[in-house]
Amino acid sequence: MLWKVQIVLILKFLSGKKLKLIVDGTILPVANTNRARTQRIKRFSGKVFWTKRKRNLYSVHYGKRVQFEELHYGVLVMVLCDEDGVVYDIWFTYGSMHEAKAYRIRKAKSAWFRNLVEGAEVYGDRGYKGVEGVIVCKSKEDKSIRQVVEGVISCVKSFNPISRWRKGITLLAYLYGYAIAYSFFRGQLRCYG
Repeated sequence: MLWKVQIVLILKFLSGKKLKLIVDGTILPVANTNRARTQRIKRFSGKVFWTKRKRNLYSVHYGKRVQFEELHYGVLVMVLCDEDGVVYDIWFTYGSMHEAKAYRIRKAKSAWFRNLVEGAEVYGDRGYKGVEGVIVCKSKEDKSIRQVVEGVISCVKSFNPISRWRKGITLLAYLYGYAIAYSFFRGQLRCYG
């Protein structure tokens, strides 16, 4: 399957257009938060897997924007794909790590990732403000580009409960397998949610 990714990359570079990549992340739950509070989770344990996410949503009842926090116990899964939905890289890290920091660490450690993002335009959401080489989506046109990565992430979230992974290496193997399936068999793949 690696040869298919290489062929796609070669064809994109030969077309003469600059590659547009989109980066985003999501929290995959390792365990229910109530279970994680009361029992020791053997798969992933420690404070680094606890995270709080703040949300600002408009409440019809109050007639204004309301801020609330969500508590999660899980891992942060990061996805880098192009505007056609082909996933180029997918990785996971601690749930408490910020997406921008995970992106910077991946760029520093992986030569493949660094060469890929330096030769392309990378788009991200407001969380990537200040990250070198990432264009923050502000206009509606830019935000519409990000819809592709949101589709990938929503399918990863629906794939998580049925995968029944127990160890980090198993999760990584499942994520790579899923990324290949989503990239090349997107028409036949169904997301259950």
